[in-house]
Amino acid sequence: MIMNDLAGSRLTLDRGLQALLDTVAQDPTGPLTVGIAGPGGHGKTTLLAELERVHRQAGVSVRTTAPQPGEPVEDDTLVLVDDAHLLDDARVGVLLRLVGTRRHRLVVAHRPWPRSAALSELVDALRRDGQAVLLTPFTREQTAEYLAARPELGRGNDLVDFVHTQSAGVPRDVERLTRGLAGAEARTGTLVNPPRSVILEFGSDLDVEPAPVRRLLLAVAAGGALPVSMLGALLGTDPAGVDEVIATTRAAGLLGADGRLAPIVRRAVTTLSPTTDRTAVWRRLTESQLARGGAVLPLVRSLLAVGALCLCRAPAPVDAPVLR
Repeated sequence: MIMNDLAGSRLTLDRGLQALLDTVAQDPTGPLTVGIAGPGGHGKTTLLAELERVHRQAGVSVRTTAPQPGEPVEDDTLVLVDDAHLLDDARVGVLLRLVGTRRHRLVVAHRPWPRSAALSELVDALRRDGQAVLLTPFTREQTAEYLAARPELGRGNDLVDFVHTQSAGVPRDVERLTRGLAGAEARTGTLVNPPRSVILEFGSDLDVEPAPVRRLLLAVAAGGALPVSMLGALLGTDPAGVDEVIATTRAAGLLGADGRLAPIVRRAVTTLSPTTDRTAVWRRLTESQLARGGAVLPLVRSLLAVGALCLCRAPAPVDAPVLR
């Protein structure tokens, strides 16, 4: 995985990405066909920026937008495309034709969802003719390596455990939390909660998500098991629609592959969501649980833990898988 440090000058890489950058640095004009997949906040844009920097420094022409249909692209130009999952089929088709010529150097980054048929064909072509890179969360060791660049924060295991647990290793959130801790007043004792300034940074992430995603996040933040039938009633959709909302939320880097929210995301969701939205979602969950004859007490305990039924209490840490 890859992510800028706070000063924007250091990268934290796994061996595969380090090998890719080493190869590019040794031969900036050599063959290069790469597909980069990863949820939001996992470092796609940072990796593209580093590839752009290396190539421009070597005097290579770089293009950072997908060409329009019919628009010529010089063979010696490196084409870097971010957020390819947002492109229409026509521009994806242009990229697919560039791969097919085997004359162009191309790096395409995208989220795992949404995945149109055209994008799937492009991803397959990039993998077949070059290499596929999958960006995943930091391991604890990578989080420790990232924190080592900020010696003023200390090097204790408690700091590493706090940052890694709160962020679930998502590079964007490791960066945010590290920056927030570095800017906070001198701390004493054990770290318990992230600085409020860090929580507020999630506001823009939540604001751009569609209403079904925000409702899903509030439901997951309540804790407890959430059957597809209950989520379908909450989201007003069928099981396939529930799967799509879950995939979208995961692709945004807000929901883990295990169906959990990282503690820092859970706190942001419960803190920053409008009160009316929180109340509506959590009341609907309670009503759905009653209607299906399920036990209400575990859900009520979860709602109490995140402040749904008593706003004076702070969100508790995530303690159970939630989607099944």
